[in-house]
Formats: sequence, C-alpha cells, structure tokens
Amino acid sequence: MIFASIRHNLANLFRFSGRDSRALFWPYAITIFLLAILAGILLFIPVMTEMMTRAMDYARTHPGGLPRTAPGQPPVLPPELMPDMSAMIVPGLIVNLVAILLLAAAAVRRLHDCDRTGWWAALPLPFHVVAAVIGPAAAKAMTDAMTTYPPHRSPLMMLSSLNSACSLLALLVLVILLVAEGTKGPNRFGDRIAAA
Repeated sequence: MIFASIRHNLANLFRFSGRDSRALFWPYAITIFLLAILAGILLFIPVMTEMMTRAMDYARTHPGGLPRTAPGQPPVLPPELMPDMSAMIVPGLIVNLVAILLLAAAAVRRLHDCDRTGWWAALPLPFHVVAAVIGPAAAKAMTDAMTTYPPHRSPLMMLSSLNSACSLLALLVLVILLVAEGTKGPNRFGDRIAAA
C-alpha cells in the first residue's frame, strides 16, 4: 500500500486535477514528511559539529571557563559558543521547498476528494514566505539576544515567533482538512480514483 501510494503520487506529481482517497494520499505524505525531517537532521549535523569544535577550542584557550558576571546574574555566552544558525537557513529553505513541491498536487487532489478547492493547500505558504524573508535577520537577532545581558527581545524575534505560531495553526487546519473523509460518489471534481 505504501509503495503503491508513493508510485501513484510520483506518477501524478504535476496533476492538480481529479481526486485521491486518504489511502492514496497519507502514506505518500508521511513518507515525504519523514524524509524532510531526516534531511533537516543531516543538515544540522555539520552545524552541531562546528559548534562543538568551537566550544572545545574555547575551553582550551579559556581554562578559567566563562567570563565572570555580577552575583545573581546568569552567565553571558561568548559569541564563539553560539551555533551559526544562519548557515542552515538556505539548506532548510531548499528542503522545505522540495517537500512543498512534492506534496502540492497530492494535497490538491486530496482536498478535491473532500469537495474543497485546492487553494486550501496554499494556506501555510504565506507564513513560509515570511519566514524565508525574515529568517536570516531573525537568526542574527536571536544570537545577539543570547550573547548579551540582560537579554533583549527584538521586534523581529517577536514577529518571527508570531509567524511560526500562525504557520503551525495554518498547517493544523490544512491537516484537519486533508484527514476528512472524501465525498461518496462523484463531486464537482469528478470521480475518485480507487486506492491502488
């Protein structure tokens, strides 16, 4: 069933018409989701390796540890101990874009099965665009906030957090629409393709 679902959706990668059942959509969608997570983990490994190397270099060159702070205040982390998250922005965007492209037509056909317009599949996209635009500056603002005391909250960090929350909410709404049972019999988008 999983391989049939993957085969069907890859064969219909650019077909935005017609209908697909839950059985044809979900095995494929879950596979793409898991592959995107795996790609994200693989992209994060070099960032973590580089951060650990810098931390070990810092410990070697600063045997006294972190700089002293005033009593009752948390230590301020030196910038060289912070991960360079900006290095993950472009690869992360590429992984997200590939996943979106692989899922777009399948999601539209699944929505058609529920007698909904395929435009519902675009619900999370504006939030992904905002994240791509403000991502580099938000990553720098986060690093700056963690290396100063008292930590400051920039409007850009708040906007990024709000955008992330809205993106998750939009994605949840889309998942609820995609899980819904399809129309029994024909609807305005045609007949359902039988599960392979």
